[in-house]
Parts: sequence; structure tokens; C-alpha cells
Amino acid sequence: MKKINTSHSNLTFEFYNNNDFQLYSILTTDIRVMRYITEIAETSAEAEDNFKKILTYNNSHSDQTGYYKIFDNETYIGFGKLSWDDKNRIEIGYMLLPDHWQKGYATAIASKLLQIVKNSELLSKHTVFAIIDPKNSASKQLLNKNNFVSVWQGIEEGLPSEHLIWQL
Repeated sequence: MKKINTSHSNLTFEFYNNNDFQLYSILTTDIRVMRYITEIAETSAEAEDNFKKILTYNNSHSDQTGYYKIFDNETYIGFGKLSWDDKNRIEIGYMLLPDHWQKGYATAIASKLLQIVKNSELLSKHTVFAIIDPKNSASKQLLNKNNFVSVWQGIEEGLPSEHLIWQL
């Protein structure tokens, strides 16, 4: 089991594994979590399909990119990801359970994920980007504080989207 520890609030990052579908699905089947991601909660079948893709990605990469389940001590708080896209760029993302919003977790998660990139000779050579809903002011503020700059806004796959690039 791959683990990454961070000193902030005893957060632990572990890659999702075969036994973690329930953890993943409590995020993606909650409309409050998905409001600024897809604007609709996933059905159980959609969550299962997407979770299989996550496991495939995690099992095929050994470069610290992947999909992480995140705990504060023993409490599951959400999801973080670093994943390659088809243009050889790294997408950063996160989802938190609503009980853990506005407690500094998103800041800690983003900081840790960016630290992984900075500390990797391979990853640090590539563009890191985020995709958000432009109406998600909390995520936009967090990304701006972490030196992300907006490079595009528009409609993507029928959803309002904003792309931001990390400036080292």
C-alpha cells in the first residue's frame, strides 16, 4: 500500500484500492460535492464505472500520480488526484465531504499534491493544471493563492469550465 503523510492535521494520502468503492461513492453520489464538478450526482452504476477507471489508473502508474483517498487521523475526508492527461500534462483535483468544508483541508490537500510535483524530478518538468466551475469561488481562490492563473473559460462538455495553469 502506497502512503504519503503530511504534517498538517495528521492527513494521510493513500491510493484507492479495490476495497474503497464505498469511500469514493459517498463523495460522487452527493450532489453537494458534485455541484461544481458535473452539476449532478453520479448514479451508483456511474460511480462504479468511474471507480474502475481510477483503479486502472492507480495500478498502471508508479510515478506518484493517481487518485488518493485522504484521511485526517482515521476519518475519511475526501479525494485528491494528480493524473496525466492525453497532452502529457498533470491535472490536480480534489473533493471533500461537506462536513469537512471550510476547515482548511482543501488548502492542505492542494499544498501536499503540489509538493509531490515539486519533489519529483519527472513530474516537476510538466505542466500542472486544474479545471473548475468558474462559479466555484472557493476553488478559484485556493488555486490563485497557489499561483495558478486562468488560461481559458467557456463551456466544455456542456458544463461551464475554467482552466488554470500552475506557475512555479
